[in-house]
Amino acid sequence: MTSSSPIAVVGAGVVGVACARALQRAGRQVVLFDPAPPGSLTSSGNAGHIALDHIRPLARPDVLAGVPRMLTTPLGPLTLRWRGVPALSPWFARFAAAALPARVTAGTTALAALLGTALPDWKAELQTAGLSDMLRRQGTLTVIETPGRLAAARAEGRLLASHGVAFRDLSGAEVMAEMPGLARVPAGGRLFPTAAHVLDPFGLVQALAARFVADGGTLVAAPVTGFRRGEGRITAVVTDAAEHPVDAVVLTAGLASATLGRDLGLVLPLTAERGYHAMLAPDALPVPRPTSFAERGFVITPLAHGIRLAGTVEFGADGRPPAWARADILAQHVHTLFGREVEVTERWHGDRPTLPDYLPALGAAPGHANLLVAAGHQHLGLTLAAATGRIVAALLTGTPPGLDLKPFDPGRFARRPS
Repeated sequence: MTSSSPIAVVGAGVVGVACARALQRAGRQVVLFDPAPPGSLTSSGNAGHIALDHIRPLARPDVLAGVPRMLTTPLGPLTLRWRGVPALSPWFARFAAAALPARVTAGTTALAALLGTALPDWKAELQTAGLSDMLRRQGTLTVIETPGRLAAARAEGRLLASHGVAFRDLSGAEVMAEMPGLARVPAGGRLFPTAAHVLDPFGLVQALAARFVADGGTLVAAPVTGFRRGEGRITAVVTDAAEHPVDAVVLTAGLASATLGRDLGLVLPLTAERGYHAMLAPDALPVPRPTSFAERGFVITPLAHGIRLAGTVEFGADGRPPAWARADILAQHVHTLFGREVEVTERWHGDRPTLPDYLPALGAAPGHANLLVAAGHQHLGLTLAAATGRIVAALLTGTPPGLDLKPFDPGRFARRPS
């Protein structure tokens, strides 16, 4: 791509901003489109983890087998809004197909390769932007409460080790030494010593966007309503106010990528996978590092402005009011785990853009010579943002991306499953 026109990045969540920054560092002029302030939607409320251990797609047999139990557990990590379920039937069918063992193995290999550079890519971006102090490398802890889950964790550990994920298994006593505030000794745990987290997910995206503008990037606070096309290319991005000539387009608009992609002939079956968080005061809990609780499906992260409890999965909630009881469940978990009442200072909800095979759509889109897609990062938007930006910049500047992108092909959902 050598035109004098800029590259358009559509969507200013953490992935979009990271793509814009990577292209800018590669010497390209970039226009970033989003009607909302950068990072103010789903990106603002994540758990803050650079989750290097999340190499297994959630579309897999053990998750399917556990759905009935999770749905019947009042404090469980999964719930359905039943009125929204019928419309999700095609998505669930694709999810079940993606959970076939051969596809899970292939998806794990692909996701592990993508996650392999997640932390170095973030370190490079933050160092260039002068924001290295927003990243903390204190490791992460997983607490495993029951012997049954501990046995499953051992099998998972062999898979993690085979893909080069660094970790150390802990006894219950060792977990208590890492987190002495727990009310009772768990069955065991796992420490990921090289993992990292950010101190302020929303502030990080805001700071990167400010750097993008300071370095000559353009931010257009307007929704993209369409595209002009000619000779197999996108020639302009259209908003209500103007048409913007472009050399290429990167579609990274979260859930809106499905609608915008449909106008371009793309099939992107994204669903809104709602999550919640609750904030506590900075001194509410003795939490030295980000900690997840395997059976409960939630995470506690010490951030710059307080302690974040994040997690839960809610399907069928798109367009519906939040069920704040899902956020309150997180505080109930804390009461059980630490034996103390905590005061929630803030509650939040957001909709993760999720594809049924739990792999992002990343790469060149079929039918257009200058369209790339970077959408559907599910729970890994923050984790994979900098790696995604590097790959997008490589593709648009003719540099090898460093891994096989075929598993992430944005056109894969338009084909009949094999």
